Amino acid sequence: MIRLVLFLFSFSFFTQAFAQFTVKGKVSDAQTGDPIPFASVLLKGTTIGISTDFEGNYLIQSRSLPDSILVSYLGYINATKALSQETDQTVNFQLKPSDFELEAFVFEAGENPAFEIIRRAAEKRKEFDKRSLSAYETKNYTKIEIDIDNLSEDFRNRKSVRNVTAVLDSIKELTDDEGEKILPVFFSETISKYYYRNIPELKKEIIEKTKVTGVGITDGSTTSQITGSVFQEYNFYKNWLQILNKDFMSPISDGWKTFYDYDLLDSVLIGQDSCYRLLVYPRREQDLAFTGTIWINKADYSLKQVDLTISKAANLNYVERIKIQQELAPTTAGPLIPSKTRVLIEIGQVSANSAGLLAKFYTTTDSVIVDQPKETAFFNQAVELKPDFNQHDPAFWQISRPDPLSSDELAVLQMVDTLKKIPIIRFYSEGLKFFATGYKPIGKVDIGPWPGFFNYNDVEGVRLGFGMRTNYKFSKSWVIRGYLAYGFTDQELKYTASVTRILDRARWTTISLTTQKEIDQVGLEISNLQSNSIFLAASRFGTLRSPYFSTNHRLNFQREFFKGFLFSAGLASNQFDPLFDFYYLEKDTREYKSSYKTTEIQAGIRYGRDEIIIINDNERASLGSLKWPIFEVNYAKGMKWLSGDIEYSKLSFYVYQRINLGILGVGRYELDAGKVFGEVPYPLMKNHLGNETIFYTTAAFNTMNFTEFSSDQFVSVRYRQSFEGFLLNSIPLIKKLKWRFVGNANVLWGSVQDYNIENVPTVDPEGNPLDTFGRLDANVPYVELGYGIENIFKFFRVDFFHRMTYLDNPGAKPFVVKVSAQIIL
Repeated sequence: MIRLVLFLFSFSFFTQAFAQFTVKGKVSDAQTGDPIPFASVLLKGTTIGISTDFEGNYLIQSRSLPDSILVSYLGYINATKALSQETDQTVNFQLKPSDFELEAFVFEAGENPAFEIIRRAAEKRKEFDKRSLSAYETKNYTKIEIDIDNLSEDFRNRKSVRNVTAVLDSIKELTDDEGEKILPVFFSETISKYYYRNIPELKKEIIEKTKVTGVGITDGSTTSQITGSVFQEYNFYKNWLQILNKDFMSPISDGWKTFYDYDLLDSVLIGQDSCYRLLVYPRREQDLAFTGTIWINKADYSLKQVDLTISKAANLNYVERIKIQQELAPTTAGPLIPSKTRVLIEIGQVSANSAGLLAKFYTTTDSVIVDQPKETAFFNQAVELKPDFNQHDPAFWQISRPDPLSSDELAVLQMVDTLKKIPIIRFYSEGLKFFATGYKPIGKVDIGPWPGFFNYNDVEGVRLGFGMRTNYKFSKSWVIRGYLAYGFTDQELKYTASVTRILDRARWTTISLTTQKEIDQVGLEISNLQSNSIFLAASRFGTLRSPYFSTNHRLNFQREFFKGFLFSAGLASNQFDPLFDFYYLEKDTREYKSSYKTTEIQAGIRYGRDEIIIINDNERASLGSLKWPIFEVNYAKGMKWLSGDIEYSKLSFYVYQRINLGILGVGRYELDAGKVFGEVPYPLMKNHLGNETIFYTTAAFNTMNFTEFSSDQFVSVRYRQSFEGFLLNSIPLIKKLKWRFVGNANVLWGSVQDYNIENVPTVDPEGNPLDTFGRLDANVPYVELGYGIENIFKFFRVDFFHRMTYLDNPGAKPFVVKVSAQIIL
């Protein structure tokens, strides 16, 4: 009996002595609910600890347990929780972000030891940059969630908002750690394949499956093209990363020492790799640079993982925080490809009575194949949707997701589905879309554009209009448009009607027929101002300048033959009937003419090497070029055919490029050149666009008067520079205002052939004097220089322009001030 008691006592003692305690849990952000990877988890009072994985999970095993467990991470308030003596227990943490301020790190002698690590990592950028591969392809899963947060008291007390929250009471309430409600408005999941080829650099994403739900989302096809991984590209081996159309310098870029400072914190083991853990932070807090932690492999100085933040102190508007977390994995060829990326963008309240916005992006990558380049023709369409991209069932997503959706994410899906059915939500979301796009979908047609519903000017008086177009629900092959307007003073009906046949959506191919009768203005033609809708609308109110009736008919064909290369050709007939005193001398008879008709054969090409194009329902939409310039060449031949009155040729050339200039900000230039061959009335020449309004526009010469100069041969260069925070970020008081310096330089060379000067009479047939057109001296360019400040109160811009030449012209102003309003980050 005694032996049995001794045995049980000994067994109990040794069992406790060798017992294995397991503590596991998840560490997440208290405000957003997102996991916090790489956080330090430590059994308090011991040296036993671990770092959380990319999903914020941790697991610690120990033979003994202290009374508490501690979690810490840079930028967050440390948290401690009590432990029990249970063998297995789960302890989750929600860390609150802290206002992180770095203290000075002083070295007594020698160079900062972190500099040598960064120097070697920067030297090996090309070796580990995935762009050094001849090609690679990956399979990606991308998840996006957008929420409304920071709901102010005034915002929550609005009657419409109270109605919404009352409907959602039956759904699990989503809050942050302080009990503030979060209102989700969008959620998407996408399975895609991404392809990259070097020399030439080409990219393509094929959307295999996508599930999109969101407030105001009517058709998933357009949205699905921008929810894949192609728009979630964060490569820290580039010198500059573009986020929200802003350029941020990488902490391992060539210019790292100019923008960053570093602290070597310690060495840690990540998987099987021993890594340096370094703290990085900008030398000037207003610079567009990152703060946070990076891990660099000791063996080869490759980047292992990053956890970086852009704080609200940076010279950005409305952005409270941008956080990027990324794990990288080597390919079989050596260069690294991100295996997991998580991005959080928090937009603050625009005003005290509004709400904020929280956007979360998560991408995982697997099935990597390298150095097997596809044919160039494969990349013709940058984003492609599989025919069955939106056909799937819940079982597909359950087996396709890398990780199951969390309970909060399931609640988000339910809440978004409920929100978009609430009448007040539908009213506001559809109203905003109507204002932004100009059209209101009603079944198979869209009503609009709304700017054409009402107008007032000195020719038409009050003008009322109405238009519509068919949408993708009517047909994905045919588009029919119509517009009618009536002026109560001129009592004339204006109209536009067109039909377009979409022949090929993969290699965008269309043929269209258009007929139109409309009032236009010399030098302010509607066709030339379509890309500047505000300036176009302003120019058609009040007093019209050199107005005329244009009655035209056009047949047009266009096709994208290969990626970025769009060819167009057409036949156009136009009747010009002036509503102002205008005459020209007919070429052969020298008789007075006021009206004329032209018949043109037209051809043009447009090439953007890395221009991103998506198909927006039944339209081809450009999202801009990433690095290379966009070229356009157009030719038109006027003929005395189909009642055409004038023979001539027109040739034009246009180039646009956005240039990243690093610390100096961003530059943009436009080169425009053209020549008219043959004798023509001046409305057929190039009538350079001036700006007599108080508003600044990039489309015009801002110190030039309307219709002040015309040319039959010309070259213009317009350059504008946004210095971002450069210069002003260094001025102590100004840097707090986050103002940004801008500059402009516009130069125009032009001339008019003698025969085009002589065909414009100085008097009418009755001998009354006529105003002729202004022209440039071929040896004296028109020059204007400007400078200004943008981001005043985050909204306003003021530009100061000096006119340097042609100061003796009637009405010339040597100095003008222009204002504008813009929403920029």
